Amino acid sequence: MFCHACGNKRLDNERYCPKCGTAFMDSLDEVSATTEESSYSNTLPPKNQRSKKKKILTIWLLPLLSTLVITIGLISYYYYETSINEQIVYLNKQIESNISAGEYEKAEKRITEALQLRDVELLYEYLDAVLLAQNYEQELLEIDELIQMNKVIQASYQIKNLKDHMQGTNYLSLLQPIQQQMEKTEITLTVAEAKIELNELETVEELAQKLSSLSSLNDEEANKIKQQILNKIVQLSYEKAEMHLQKHEFSNALYALETGLQYAINDEKLLSFIDRVNDEKLAFEKAEQNRLEAAMVAAAKEDLKNRTEAVEITSIEIELDEFGDVYLFGDVVNNGTTSIYSIDIHYSIFNEDEELVGESVTSVYPYLLSPGETGRFSHSYYGVYEELNVSVDSITWQID
Repeated sequence: MFCHACGNKRLDNERYCPKCGTAFMDSLDEVSATTEESSYSNTLPPKNQRSKKKKILTIWLLPLLSTLVITIGLISYYYYETSINEQIVYLNKQIESNISAGEYEKAEKRITEALQLRDVELLYEYLDAVLLAQNYEQELLEIDELIQMNKVIQASYQIKNLKDHMQGTNYLSLLQPIQQQMEKTEITLTVAEAKIELNELETVEELAQKLSSLSSLNDEEANKIKQQILNKIVQLSYEKAEMHLQKHEFSNALYALETGLQYAINDEKLLSFIDRVNDEKLAFEKAEQNRLEAAMVAAAKEDLKNRTEAVEITSIEIELDEFGDVYLFGDVVNNGTTSIYSIDIHYSIFNEDEELVGESVTSVYPYLLSPGETGRFSHSYYGVYEELNVSVDSITWQID
C-alpha cells in the first residue's frame, strides 16, 4: 500500500506516513470524511491568522469608538456653552438698556439671572453700579423732600456731598440717568432759592442779576420764577417812572422805563408808559411856553375835574396766587364823546380785617382811548400772603 498523500510506500502496521506524516485511511468513509474536512479546512484561514485579525480589529475599533464618544461630548458641550453665551449676550444687552434708561431694579434682576448662568467680571461691575445708583436715587428723593419743605440750605449741602461722592466713583459712565436726575434737582433747588430771595430784591438791578443767574435754566418751574422776576422788574420800573413823572422829571422817567424794557422786552405796559411820558413832556413844555395862558389852562383843568363821568370801571378783580403775591386787574371804558388819555386809577388796599394796607395808583393802557373803547389796568404786590380788598378812590384822565 502507498500513502495517498505523497505516494510513499506504507507498511502494514503504520498509521501515519513516515515521510509526510499524513494519517492513513483504511476505509472509503474515512477517506471521504477526511477529504471533506480537508476541503473545509482549506477554506478557513489558519487559526493564528484569525486571532491576529481579531487583535487588529480590536486595536482599531476601540480608539475609534473612544474618539466618537469624545467628539459627541465635545459637540454637546460646545452647543451648551454657545447657548449659555447667547443668553449672557442677550441679558447683557437688556442690562445695558435698563441702566441707560435708569431702570435699576430691572437691571438688578437681570444681572442676578445672568450671574446664575456664569460668573463674569463685567456683570459684577454692573451690579455694583446699579446698587450705587439706587442709593443715589434714594438720596435725591430725600433732597427733593427737603426742597419742598424750604430747607434749601440743608438740601444744598446734601446735593454738594452727593456730587462729590459721584465724582469719586468709577461708574460715571453708568450713572448718566442719576446725573440727569441730579441736574433736575439742582434746577429745582435754584428755583426754590430764587423764590425765597425774590421778596428781598427791591431794585431792578438786583432782580436783573437774579434773572441772569437763571438764564441757563429751561425747566418749567425755572420759567415760572423767571416770569415772576420779569413781572416785578416791570412793576418796579413802572413805579419809578411814575414817581419821576409826577415830579416832571421826564428824562429820569424814560430812563427807568427803558431800563425795564432791557429785560421785559416789548412789554406793552412799559411801552405804553413811554408814550405817556413823551406826550406829557410835550404838554409840559408847551404849558411852560404858554404861561400867559395859565388862566385858560387852569380853567381847562377845572373843567376836566368836573367831567367825572367819561371813564367807567367795568370790572375789577384782585387775586392771591400760590406764591403769596397779589394781582390787581380790571377794565375801563371811555363813555365820553372825545378821545381821552393818561388815565390813572387811584385806589386803596385793605386786608380782611378792613384795615388800610396802603394807597396806590395805576394807569390804564392803551394810553389813548377813543370814544367807546375799553382799556385795562393792573398792579402787583409781592410777598403779601393774605387776601386783600380794593377800593377805588378816584380816576383822573386827560382830554385829547
